[in-house]
Amino acid sequence: MAGLMIHLLMAEKLDINRSISYYIGNIAPDAVSDWKSKDITHFRNEEDRNKSLSDLAIKTSPSDDFAEGVLLHLYTDWRWDLLARDEFIKKTGEDWLYNYRHELALSSSYAYHNTQWAKDIWNKMSLCDKSMYNELSGATADEIHDLIVRNKHWHANNITNFSDAFPPEFIENFINTVSDEYVNWKIQHEITYYNSSPCVFEDFIDIPLMSDSELRLECIAKKPAIPEKKWVPGYVFKICRNDNRVGELNVRIGYRDSLYYGGQIGYGIDEQYRGHHYAERACRLLVPLLKAHGMERVLITNNHTNKASQRTCERLGAKLIRVAPVPQWHDLYEEGNRLENIFEWKIE
Repeated sequence: MAGLMIHLLMAEKLDINRSISYYIGNIAPDAVSDWKSKDITHFRNEEDRNKSLSDLAIKTSPSDDFAEGVLLHLYTDWRWDLLARDEFIKKTGEDWLYNYRHELALSSSYAYHNTQWAKDIWNKMSLCDKSMYNELSGATADEIHDLIVRNKHWHANNITNFSDAFPPEFIENFINTVSDEYVNWKIQHEITYYNSSPCVFEDFIDIPLMSDSELRLECIAKKPAIPEKKWVPGYVFKICRNDNRVGELNVRIGYRDSLYYGGQIGYGIDEQYRGHHYAERACRLLVPLLKAHGMERVLITNNHTNKASQRTCERLGAKLIRVAPVPQWHDLYEEGNRLENIFEWKIE
């Protein structure tokens, strides 16, 4: 088990503009007070702890900040136990537990008083309404809130030197190493999660009228799946303002590993028509088509430097899941993209 400030440092390292419930999730599993129950909720009783974490990861919605925080906590504790706790036990021997807790307390207190944002995060967590986060196995929302309040006061009132067993440089190296490891691990499970998303495709459908008071979508192509290339079927639309083409929209029906990085929706607005939110409006016109194919969520991705496309996703209400490194096998890598923003848009 890592100290609470170590969990918050890890959360901050990986934060993709997450809400305060993400930070609460990152400490919530320690609200389980009974040690035997905590061993169960942290999978310490499992023969293959990694598999249990993987099973949880592929069921965890990446858009659920609290659940994502809980998952990161459990992963961090797994790696901490292997890389820090077990080594401490080897050096200390049978009487390790009291000394271990003492060193964790020192490291957490020192990190609190030497981290600029720590006081603010603890204040925000303590003021967060309990309805904004969930209960979890072994702990109620009240118990989680009590954990936050108690530890906020404890950290504020205990000023210590750093831990000799877990000094700041050790913690920094741990966080840097494990955060990179976690991103790669989590992306693989996010791909599995999205690939299991509902989708119905028996054939291309007759396109309903998709227009608002100004824009309309005109289907100009229906592209069949190419299984040998792992390409899903798709539609291509011309975006029209009155009778003028202003851009193009591509929709892919289904989920594949490559679409985690490429997305189900791609859009481009001709340069002279940009600045009018046409891409956002065109995406909204797609909702009946996506619902007809049983799709409840889609990914929209964009190059990390493409601010205009990012703003389109934000106006849609899509949630930024993460900034993902593009693998070398993907076409986007060959095009020069190295980091992609992965947005999830829920179809309502």
